[in-house]
This record gives sequence, structure tokens and C-alpha cells, in this order.
Amino acid sequence: MPRSPRINFPDAVYHVTSRGNGRARIFSDDDDRHRFVRQLQDNVRTHGVTLYAFVLMDNHFHLLTRTPRANLSQFMQRLNTSYALYARYKHRKPGHQFEARFKAKLVQEDDYLLAVTRYIHLNPIKISACRRLSKPERARRLESYPWSSYPGYVAKREAHEFVCYDVLREYGSTLAAARRHYGAYVRGCVTEDDQPLLEAMRASRYAIGADSFIEETKKRLEELRTGKVQDKDVALPTLTIDIDTVDVCVAGHYRIDAADLKEHGHRAGSAKAVAVELACRLTGLSGRAVGIHYGGISASAVSNIRRKVREGHAEILPVVDQVLATIRKVASATAKV
Repeated sequence: MPRSPRINFPDAVYHVTSRGNGRARIFSDDDDRHRFVRQLQDNVRTHGVTLYAFVLMDNHFHLLTRTPRANLSQFMQRLNTSYALYARYKHRKPGHQFEARFKAKLVQEDDYLLAVTRYIHLNPIKISACRRLSKPERARRLESYPWSSYPGYVAKREAHEFVCYDVLREYGSTLAAARRHYGAYVRGCVTEDDQPLLEAMRASRYAIGADSFIEETKKRLEELRTGKVQDKDVALPTLTIDIDTVDVCVAGHYRIDAADLKEHGHRAGSAKAVAVELACRLTGLSGRAVGIHYGGISASAVSNIRRKVREGHAEILPVVDQVLATIRKVASATAKV
């Protein structure tokens, strides 16, 4: 049977799952889990993906992501490949670590985005080993489970910098109140299941949402199908950000002239590092082309700048996220014109 084409478009939201080959374990110990989380963090930044939620189980993991650059397949291929190479070397286990293809369903925003976040976070206590536990015992186990984004949703000190907690805005006027309300929302399904969501998840192989959203997704897929064996990851037209747009948004944030970013040297300071990072993420240009644009710096210098950004040097990661949000708004407004 030919593989179903994927639907990719800017700002799509997906519930992603990936399992071990033959349902085998993919995480043998906490060292494996630490390694995967670091690689997840690196790939979220490299591919400009927004990560709302994640959970690691023994033989699979779940992610809830938004892809501003319509690049889910590239993100997942690099994430799974990098971890598989590590696991194969460490455990000296030949063959495939993951099933041939990860699964991804489009998620309708609003109520379904919230419900899928809760579904992902509840995974650690929805296993057979927890069936005989009381509700308080399940709640304690859930809150102490470290391999999930849930602890960061209910406690600020547990938050991951690479996870986007915007979902919390739906739960309270202050972040502290939102964390309390979200915790109560999740605990409401500690011993019960969210039946409406489970029905929505069973209703389609491709989408999670209302009937109209599922039908729209199905229609898009039918338009993409060729009927050939080669059917696979077919993408809708993607949105590429022009490098001049990056310059204007970065310059606007720092209140400098966009021309300063293109001058050779360090006159633009941290602004140039932000511009280089975002240009590499969003424009589709090579490192060499980006370097030439920003004052003739080398491709290796571009790589060094991005490495420092990923490692948190110069404390500019929050600025990268802020300018990225501005660029998204500009791109969205332009697309509607």
C-alpha cells in the first residue's frame, strides 16, 4: 500500500509519535533520555520548530509541535537519525532503532491543542503498571516524572527554555494562576479518559479536530495523491522568509539601521548574531550566502555564531524568539494581502 502523503504548510500544528522498531525499547536508561532531550533541544532551535509538549516513554515518544517553516519531515529525520546513531554506537545494536516512519496528525488549534497537550502529559500514568494506583498516587507519580514537559507547566523552576508554554495563557490572567489551573485540568483526567478527544483521535489517521477540520484535511490529501507508489512526504507550497525581512525585523528590535547588519566587523554587536541565526533558520540560504550578506564573514564564522547562540552565549536566545515572533506576524500579514 502506498504511503499517505503528509500535509506541510507554514505554522501547521502536529501531534507526532515515533516508536522503537518492532516496539522495542529506545531508551534503556537515564543517560539515553538525557541525550535525547539535548538532541531535541538542539533540533528545535536549528529547525525553528515550536515545541509545546513532549514525553518520553520506554519504547516511544510524543511531541506537540508547530512548524513555522513547514519542515516537519526534516526536523524529525534529523532528530531520529542523530539519536539512532548515538544508540547504535552506545548499545552496539545493529539495525533500525525506530519504525520506518514517524506518525504525525494535524491538530486543530484552540480546544484540541489544549486537549492534546494534556493527553501527551498523561502518558506516564496511562500504563498498566499504574492501573491499581489511587488518584493521589497517580498524581504524585505524574508530577515527579522528569521526562516530560509537564513539570514545567505546573512549576516555573522545572521549565525548559526550549519548550513554548503559550498554552498556559488560556488558563489564567497570571502565569502562577495559569499553572495552578492547568494542573487541575490535567489531574481531572488522572483516573478518567478524555473520551471526546479519544474519539477525535480515532476518527482520522491524518487529523485531530472537529468533523469539518478532518474533512478539510482529507480533501487536501486527496488533492496531493498521485496514486503512485512514490506517494510520501508531499508538501504544500512553503513560506520562505526573505533575508531583507529578517534584517528589518532585527534592526527594528535593536533600533538600529538595517544597513549596519551588513557591515563588516562588530558594529552591530548581538544584533548581527540574531540576524545570522534567523537568516539560517528561515531563508533557505546556505551558510556561505548568509555570511556574504552580513559583511562577508565566512561559512565557518556563521557556524560558530550559531553554535554560540545554541549554547546560550551572549544571552540572545530570548531575543531570537522575540524577533522570530515578529517575523511570523509580518509573514502572516503579507500572506493575507
